[in-house]
Amino acid sequence: MTGLIIAVIALALINIVYKGVGPAVLGDRVFPPRVQAIIDALPAALLAGLVVVNLLGERWAEADAGMVPGLVAAATAWWFRMPQLGCVAIAVVVTILVRQL
Repeated sequence: MTGLIIAVIALALINIVYKGVGPAVLGDRVFPPRVQAIIDALPAALLAGLVVVNLLGERWAEADAGMVPGLVAAATAWWFRMPQLGCVAIAVVVTILVRQL
């Protein structure tokens, strides 16, 4: 138990340092628009990768068709410029409803 607490505290400290290094090093510099667009797209790309891995399973052998309607709902919500958290919430609700049927 003590090891787990130390690990959680260590990860929290690493996270604080990690998030503080960028602003400390870059200061008030502004990225070029092309670089900023790439940086803005990274969270969505990471989320998409996680969804694909969870949808298809290890070695892509465990495809779960029940999640496809939720993904379509999330993509549709994103298309209409909803916030990312809203897209995820819609995907979760749609997936739950489909699995209940």
